[in-house]
This record gives sequence, C-alpha cells and structure tokens, in this order.
Amino acid sequence: MFETKKVVVIAIVALAVGVPFIFREKSSSIIPIGNAETLVIITPHNEALRREYSIGFKKWYKAMTGKDVNLDWRYQGGGRDAIRYIESMFANNFRLHWTEELHHEWNTTTAAAFAARSEKMLDVAVNAPEWAVTMKFFESNVGCGADILFGCGTPEHKSQAEKGNLVPCELLFECPDMFDDDTIPEFLSGNRLWDRKGRWFGASLSAFGIIYNREAIEEDGIGFFPKMWTDIGRPEFFGKLAIVDPTKSSSTQKSFGMLIQQQMQICYDELLEKRGVAVLPKKYEAKAISDGWMNGLRLIQKIVANGRYFTESTTRPVVDVSSGNCLAGIAVDFYGSAEAKHLEERSGSKRFKFAMPIGGGAPEADPIGIFRGAQNPELAKKFIEFVLSLEGQKLLDFNLHTPGGPEKTTMRRVPILKTVYEEQYKQYRCDPTVDPYAAASSFTSHDEWMGKVYGYIGVVIKLAFIEPSCELSDAMSAIIRASGEGRERDAAEAYGVLSDLSDMSYENLVSQIIPVLAGKDVLRNAVLQNEISEKYRLQYLKAKRIAEGDQRKK
Repeated sequence: MFETKKVVVIAIVALAVGVPFIFREKSSSIIPIGNAETLVIITPHNEALRREYSIGFKKWYKAMTGKDVNLDWRYQGGGRDAIRYIESMFANNFRLHWTEELHHEWNTTTAAAFAARSEKMLDVAVNAPEWAVTMKFFESNVGCGADILFGCGTPEHKSQAEKGNLVPCELLFECPDMFDDDTIPEFLSGNRLWDRKGRWFGASLSAFGIIYNREAIEEDGIGFFPKMWTDIGRPEFFGKLAIVDPTKSSSTQKSFGMLIQQQMQICYDELLEKRGVAVLPKKYEAKAISDGWMNGLRLIQKIVANGRYFTESTTRPVVDVSSGNCLAGIAVDFYGSAEAKHLEERSGSKRFKFAMPIGGGAPEADPIGIFRGAQNPELAKKFIEFVLSLEGQKLLDFNLHTPGGPEKTTMRRVPILKTVYEEQYKQYRCDPTVDPYAAASSFTSHDEWMGKVYGYIGVVIKLAFIEPSCELSDAMSAIIRASGEGRERDAAEAYGVLSDLSDMSYENLVSQIIPVLAGKDVLRNAVLQNEISEKYRLQYLKAKRIAEGDQRKK
C-alpha cells in the first residue's frame, strides 16, 4: 500500500514538472551544442526574434570561426521587468563582492549608495558612501550573470551605462567604418543612435504612433482617420481608445514624450516667428518648453479621457483595435506593422493601420550592449558585430525565405543600417516604401528639453489622469454633452476647471514634485501621490457639475 502511494506521488510530481516542457513551444534555435561556448542574453524581444537571431548568428559565427556557439536567452517579460531583474542581480552580486572580497559591512546606507551610483560621481572626489561604493563598483568585474542586454530602449541603455552596468565595446574603435554617415550615423532627427564610448549601439529603429481600424472608424461615422496626436484627443474618439499605462510601458511613455516635444516645438516656432530671430534666447526657450509642456499635458488629458481602458499589456491594444473593439490606440511600429501584415495574409483585410503622427515623432534606436562582468566578452562583441552587419540587419526587414532573410518568421522591424535601404534590396524587403532616413526631417528630438522631467511623465499621467480616470471621463462626457446641447458657456467653464493643470507646470514639477518622488522618504512620496490623485478627482467632479448646469454646486 505504501509503495503504491509512493509511486502515485512520484508520478504526480513528474507530471507537474514535465507538462510545461511537453507543451512548451518548440524552437530549433535553443537546442544546446555540447562543449560550445555559451552567450547569455537578457532581452524583452519575442520568441520569433530570438529564434531568428539564434539561427543566423550560429551560421555566421561558424562560417567565420569554424566553431559552434550556444545562445542562452533570458526573457523576463517586458523591458521594465528586464531592467528590474538586471538591477537586482547586480545589487546581489555586488553585495557579495563588498562583503566577501572587500570585507566591508553591507547595510542600508551601502545599499542606498549602490542604488544611487553614477558615473558622474567618479569625478567628485569626496569621502561619501555614494562615491566610495561607485568607485569600487566601477573598478570591479561584478556582473549580473549575463553577457548582453538586447533591447529595452535607448533611455534604459543610457541609464544602465551611467550606472556602470554596461561597459565599452571595442567594436566602435576597431571598426569605425561601421559607424559613419553612410552606415549607422551618430544621430537621426536628434536621437542618438550609438554611445560615443561604445557602451550601447542601436540594433534597430523603433517608431511610436497611432494604430487604428479603418472599417470600424467608417462604421462609427467618423469622417477622418487619425494622423496626428491631436486627432485622438478629439471628442469623436471618446470612450474608443486603447491605452497602455505609461508606468508599465516604456514605449507608451516614449510616445507621450514625443507628443509633448511636438507641443514644445510648436511653442518654440511661434516665439521664433513672433520675435523674428533665428534662435531664441535662453529665457524665451524656457518659456517655450514650459508652455509646450502644459499644452502637451492638456492634450494627453484629452486622450486619456477618451480611453476605454488602461492596460499593462503592450499587445492588447493591437488585438482590440484589429478586432474593432477599440477604434484606435497607441503602439510601437513593429507591433502595428506585424498585425497589419498578418491580418492581410489571413483574411485579405487592410483595415488595420499604423501611422506615425505628422511632425510628432521620429524613430529611436533600440540598442544592444555588453554587461560589466560578462563571461564571454569577445563572443559578445562578435554577436553585436553580427547584429549590426548587413547579414544581421536583413533578418529584421526581409521577407521569409528571401536571400539572407529569416527562416521561420517575418519580423517587420526597421533596420538601423542605411545599406538595407539601397535600391538593390527593395525587392526583398517587407515594406520597400519605408525609409526612416529619408523621412527624418519632420521631427527633431531635443533630449535637453525633456531631461529633467522625462522619467516622470508616466507617473504624472498615472496620478493626474489614469487613477481618477472615472471622474475624468464622466466630466469630459458631460462637457461633450453640454456642447452638443448648445450650452457652450457651461462646456467652456467646465473645461476650464477640468484642464487646470497649473500644479503640474514644468517649473512646479521640477522644483516641488520630482524631488519628493525621487527622494528616499517613502511615506512622504506616498502622501504626495495620494494628494495629487485626490486633488484631480475632486477637480473633475466639480467640472462635471458645472457641465451639467448645476450652478448651485459650482
């Protein structure tokens, strides 16, 4: 009897452990080769890209060296999940280095100093925990258990480089012809495409914009398709947008950042024309930045008010817009392009579209870099060389089974290598009309305008618009209704209350709000966040009452 129970228990355990392996997706790209070197890569990229780059790199490396290689992909989820994992691994491994090898005590002060480490601190020779910890980390070979970070976006790679988690790759200096104006230029529309110290390189280009369903929009009686950021803030799209929470998605935060930059540029150009000068003095530039920030926030407020929901999934809007559950949304280009292609292949329908807003964005690099403490730095350098080579770039944009193209899945991503856009390759590309370098003149990114506030865009939107979204939508609905009934005075007065974002001005954000959000006082941070959300919730309730014509409750 006991033996029978034992066998049953063992069988249940074996089944529980084995089922995930039985039903997991098979992939020829991850079968290990005995005795071959292994490259460990952390990435948010999907399985299709991981598979194609495994197949392609193994062939390329074998042809160059005669050796086999294994690729061990570490997928943690989205970009923010990957960064959290990286930070925790570096923190844990440095703590061991600090205590076991340097024989120092690890305490809350040390942990906080490590979290605040920055390359800039190396230039400040002071006897402070932050400086000492930063110096020891930058002198060390402490790693995170991986060789390469592939993807996550430019801001994240810049941050990882500044923290010392990414280290220079000699490829930049050994192969300068790979990084010139004819191959991979340093800038595109003001966006940096590679780090001057070689700590990260753009591997592809990503654009952020609007996805929409042509058929659903026409059936709804809307007489235009959204081509600009202002279009999806119009009342015609009320309750019909699919929106991703920008605190959960770096691509959504980037989209809203570009929207704000466009408004800043509009204010800048208006001041240029008004003053009749070629370049604005600093004080007027500051005014353009401040006014543009406020105009951008008010437009985002309208867009959020039009939202049907706020999801954590970056792929859900693509599905819902494609099916017609939502009329439009915000997404990264390769999600939109891939869905448009798949939908056309499956059903012949061309209802799903992606549009980069006119004058409201430019492609940004999606980079790759080598980690500090990489176990195989030379192999990592070879992988980066492959990714940036013509052979590696063809995998991004060539159709299935074309010369040098992918073997399993068409990826429909935008190559960063200019060579791919030459006439000789057009016949093989997924969309030969796309050329980011030819279309680069309509938008210029100014990182310096957004530098102080960029990392807090998502938090501001979350606190002021998304958390009180029910009250915001109710108020906007009442305003739209008042306008439709001809009560323009009520509508205008209510919108004036709803759109009063003076507490979120650029100046107030920099001087009052960001210091608390970035500070170490967790309680004060939580109190401030709650105060902001509650303040706007009450404000939207007041706007609704005014729009409904209740003069007594104004």
